[in-house]
Amino acid sequence: MANTNNLTVASEQAVVIIPSLTGSTNPNTAEKLEVTGQGEVNVPTTLTDVQLGIQVEGKTATEVQEEVAQRSTAVVDLLKNLGAQELQTTSIQLNPVYSFKDDTQTLTGFRGLNTLQFELPTVQAGAAIDKAIQAGANLIQNISFTASDEALQQARLQVLSEAVKDAQAQAGAVFSTLQLTPEKIIDIDINSASNPSPSPLLFEAVNKAADTTTPIIGSPQTVKASVSLDIGYSPNSAGTLASATDNLTGAIKQALAIVDPLTGSTNPNTAQILKVTGQGKVTVPTTLTEVQLGIQVDEKTATEVQEEVAQRSTAVVDVLKKLGAQELQTTSIQLNPVYSDKDGTQTLTGFEGLNTLQFELPTDQAGAAIDKAIQAGANLIQNISFTASDEALQQARLQVLSEAVKDAQAQAGAVFNTLQLTPGKIIDIDINSASNPSPSPLEFNLVADKAFATGIKTPLLGGPQTIEASVSLDIAYSSAPAGTLGLALYGLQQST
Repeated sequence: MANTNNLTVASEQAVVIIPSLTGSTNPNTAEKLEVTGQGEVNVPTTLTDVQLGIQVEGKTATEVQEEVAQRSTAVVDLLKNLGAQELQTTSIQLNPVYSFKDDTQTLTGFRGLNTLQFELPTVQAGAAIDKAIQAGANLIQNISFTASDEALQQARLQVLSEAVKDAQAQAGAVFSTLQLTPEKIIDIDINSASNPSPSPLLFEAVNKAADTTTPIIGSPQTVKASVSLDIGYSPNSAGTLASATDNLTGAIKQALAIVDPLTGSTNPNTAQILKVTGQGKVTVPTTLTEVQLGIQVDEKTATEVQEEVAQRSTAVVDVLKKLGAQELQTTSIQLNPVYSDKDGTQTLTGFEGLNTLQFELPTDQAGAAIDKAIQAGANLIQNISFTASDEALQQARLQVLSEAVKDAQAQAGAVFNTLQLTPGKIIDIDINSASNPSPSPLEFNLVADKAFATGIKTPLLGGPQTIEASVSLDIAYSSAPAGTLGLALYGLQQST
């Protein structure tokens, strides 16, 4: 006790430069929080890229190639007259067709395929597709939508701003839970916006069922980006985990500063740290239902198929629009040949078209909407999932981070108590941001199923979505046993 009572002024000044928790004044060892924010922006599209196929089968390669050439010329002339841009041939194929019988391969004919690609303003694309099929095209291979270069560039800047705001919101949730004070942003890492994926199709119910023009408009492209921030912070008494030195008098704190209470040494490289990761999980009630319905048609010719698909799609979309369906779009448009295979011989028997529609409605309205859409012409139910609102999901993402912090604190407290160690400052925080929730599975209301049997409506009950996140903490601690520290404090207090 005499040694601590007779500290020289010089010694006391030297002690001051040794931080009581980190053991270092090096700015590279400053406490920091690491977080990554996500941004997402939807960009309206104005152009449509289309790939159409012209497929012909015949007995000889010459007759196949001649018919492919004639029909391709007719389609190209039509598209040029319609003002199609970027018109090009993406493939030309001519292949033999064989039959197989009794392990014998026999040449039965040839199959030719030309694929054309073009671009038009979206408001003109539906009519162009229908006219091209009437002119001789018989395959729809791909349709996608794009925004202008200027719109995409503006979105790439906007999405970075959204990502920064998300990182700040996550950091705020953690700082608030730990009662820490944010300071300077030490480091910024921009993961630049990714190229948007091709946009799916979106029907516009303007044309009536009597009009066979396929009514389509482009749904938006999605631009995504992430920004990582390292944010410094200053801990206070509330930011430590029940530090035993929080209530020490000024004189005792000065005396204890001789020996770093976290490391037992003045060497900044020998700090003792506990690393812990807390997990958080939050379930969010869902209120919206996403539905995918299919309209499938089989006919002898490609023209017949396309006309009926267009008519029935328009009828279904008209119904869904009247019901207030949101995010109405098609995820695919297909037109493909159908073959029969008899005695090893493949024969073209007709064509099959499939349009897949997707829409969103409040869950309590979705069942009736499905029933009415099927009555209007849909004949496939391909997928049903449930989602919460954007506001509810964002709130849950912040809540789950708070839960993860509390879990990390509880784990650390259990270890410190068992080892009789004294926790100190939180030196580092790493936020593993909340993952995107997976689609909620479909659950049928079995009580209401009896009502459905009488033709009332399809009963749907949405299950919750689950959001998970983790937060890692590096917590400094004192290696001195609690008993030893208690004796030292007792002696110091007696001497004063």
